[in-house]
Amino acid sequence: MGFCSAVLIAICFVIQSLPVSAALLNRCTSCHAVHYRERGSCDYCHRGDQRTSRKELAHTGLIAGRFASFTDPLSPAVIAGNKIAERSACRRCHLFGKKGNNLATNLDNLLWTAPPEYIRSALLEPALYMPVFHFSDRDIEPLITAILSNGLRTGKLKKESPQVVHFSNTSPEQNIFVKQCGGCHKMLSKKDGGVGVGITGPNLSGLLGVYYPATFDINKIWNRERLRRWLKNPRSIREHTLMRPVALNPEEWGQLLLVFEFPGQN
Repeated sequence: MGFCSAVLIAICFVIQSLPVSAALLNRCTSCHAVHYRERGSCDYCHRGDQRTSRKELAHTGLIAGRFASFTDPLSPAVIAGNKIAERSACRRCHLFGKKGNNLATNLDNLLWTAPPEYIRSALLEPALYMPVFHFSDRDIEPLITAILSNGLRTGKLKKESPQVVHFSNTSPEQNIFVKQCGGCHKMLSKKDGGVGVGITGPNLSGLLGVYYPATFDINKIWNRERLRRWLKNPRSIREHTLMRPVALNPEEWGQLLLVFEFPGQN
């Protein structure tokens, strides 16, 4: 019995050692014309499984040609997508190119965990506490390409980083943000997870962080002192704003800062 097992192992070893033809390694070319040969294998740009001719297997996780330039960090699509992400302040909630806040899904890992069409749906139909960006088709494709590109440079994570998906046991009456701000605003926070229900005011996720848009007094970043001034008298900063003053005692002000607090804030 031991002799037979040894023979089988030896046969398997010999079979595995035999050279495999290029045609067997790349079945994509049986249906598709070869292009950009200098970039290497088909699955480098398109993913999928080029070892099989079965379409349903070969196209698993396929990346369409319109996103395939993600492999070139200097491609026009990747450069445009990075600018769109910067303009949209994606990093106030997400890690993008290893930079940002870890309040929601790590965008660098989407290359390895989500097909482009899933990313597209998430951008067009935002999750509960995600801002509604109203991205156009012209913006969507470069942005997805840039997300995939950052994932390629970052590499596949061994484990998905923690996300703020919990909801606090604190009742709305006890949460100062919900009580004073939540009727018009919503946000993700480290302390209480998703808070607020309003959509008439801007999403305040990461407000005091370095990645939030510089919208205080048109082009200045937000910090504690500027937030205090804004809440005391919004129209002294922006004459035609619809926001009313918010009166807070010292204890309430301290509680509100705790809701906004996370590493790297201003």
